[in-house]
Order: sequence, then structure tokens, then C-alpha cells
Amino acid sequence: MSAANQVYAVVVSHCSDAERLVLQFERLLTQVHTVVWVDNASGEALRQLQSRWPRERVHPLWLDENQGIGAAQNRGIEWALARGASHVLLMDDDSLPAPDMVVRLLEVLHAQPLAAAVGACHTDSRRGVARSPFTTVRSGRLHWLGCTDAQQVWQVDHVIASGCLIPASVLQAVGWMREDFFIDWVDIEWCLRARGHGYRIFGACGALLEHSLGDKVVQVLGQEIAQHAPWRHYYQARNFVLMLGACPIDLPTKIHMVLRQLKRFLVFSTLVPGRGQYCKMWLRGWFDACRGRSGPLLPPGSR
Repeated sequence: MSAANQVYAVVVSHCSDAERLVLQFERLLTQVHTVVWVDNASGEALRQLQSRWPRERVHPLWLDENQGIGAAQNRGIEWALARGASHVLLMDDDSLPAPDMVVRLLEVLHAQPLAAAVGACHTDSRRGVARSPFTTVRSGRLHWLGCTDAQQVWQVDHVIASGCLIPASVLQAVGWMREDFFIDWVDIEWCLRARGHGYRIFGACGALLEHSLGDKVVQVLGQEIAQHAPWRHYYQARNFVLMLGACPIDLPTKIHMVLRQLKRFLVFSTLVPGRGQYCKMWLRGWFDACRGRSGPLLPPGSR
């Protein structure tokens, strides 16, 4: 890798599958300069893995408490940029990159001078129907952008964090991730903020990443949806409202996003097992957002 392309991968772990994490690191080490491993208070079990690699290739940052995805990513980003990283690749702990994923992402960035970030095309083996992860909202309607051609590059509204490559200069201009979101909407909020600075977001069909969205995939009314635990819906509801108030979003897109989230609320509150807990978490998230509360989810009655 040339000096102009010093890619540092920032991987955030929390009580992760050790075997999958090792496999991810092995795949990343053939493509990046250094893996910055930020662990969100998993305990000693994962720490024993650090002896497998030299510290100059896999550098661990151990957090004493779970600070959330945004804070962990920021600690890794700060460490990487302080050591001369030209680009930062964000990765979830369960994602497995294809052998040429990083070079394909770099090709897109080099071809798009206004690119804030380029995201990989993630696939989920649990899903029966393969679908491109890339979307855009036009005139208030959602459009799925196909990936039948590996050379296809789409300009999109946002990409997920895992498999997202960002130039260091863009991070310096746009800023870091929102730590007070803790989890959920962190990546989308950053993409919207970057677009507000005049940058563009791209998705690369040929940059492949194995990635699982949600704890499991369930069928609801004949459609596959990713299902998270009810507590995640607290953050999804709260941070969505906080993001709407903070990010520049045109009115048709904002209306579409609100209607889509209301649809998700209705589906999970009426059709998914555990619907009562989902409803409770959505309502609590909305209530806290209206009060301007952010940070980690507090027990009921806490301040």
C-alpha cells in the first residue's frame, strides 16, 4: 500500500464472537496498514487474542465501560489520524470483507473528488432474497439501486458504517461521529452531515462485505425484515427524532423517512413477537427525544 493510501481499519467489538473476529482481522491485514481494535468493555476473554498479532499491525484500545459505537469509533479514528492515516475504514465486529474490498473502495474515492465516503455492498446469508443495500429517496419515494454489475457505483443518501471508507481530510472537515447517540443512526447522521457540507456518498457494487443486519431475519406479511432486540428500538426511535432536528434534510425526504419509521413502529408493535416491549421502547425513545435526552439508555425512573 502506497504512502498516499495509508488505510487504517477501526474495528469496534463488544462481547464478540472470537473466531469470527480473528477471521476478520486476518482478512483486513492483507488490505490495510493497521487494524485499530477498539473494545467496548468485553472483558478478558477477547483480550487474550491480542497476542496473535504484532501491535503495529493490530493495535488494541481497551475501554473500561461500554461507551457506545460512536465513542468507540471516535477513539479509533483519533488514534489512526494521529499516526498519519490517509483513510479510515469503519468495521463492525462481525463483518467479513472480500479480499479486494478495500482496493475497490479506494478506486471509487479516487474517481470521485467530492466523495465523503464510499460504502461496500453488504450481503446477508440469512436472507432468502438478495437485494442491493443501496438506496436513495427521490421526490419523496424510496428507490432501490441494483447491483447486477460489479462495476456499478451509485450515488446514495447514506451507507452503513461497516465497510465504509472515509478520507482523513473529510473527517477533519465534517467532524467525528455523534457519541451521544450511543448506537443506531450514528452512520446515517454522519452521512447527512457530510452531504450538508457539500460532499457526496457513494456505494460500490464490486466491494463485497459479508454482514448481518439485526439479530435475526424474520418474515412479516411475506417480507423479510431484520429483527433487533426491543432495547435497540429505543435508540432507533430516539435518535431518529434527534437527527431530524439536527441535520439538513429536504422536506420530501423528511416526510418519507417519518412515514417509514411510523410503518416500522406499527409492524413491530402489532405483528412481531414481543410487540408490547417494542411498543414500549419506541414510545420511550420518542418521549426522551422530545425532552432532548441522549446518551445510553437509563433504567426506568433514573435521571
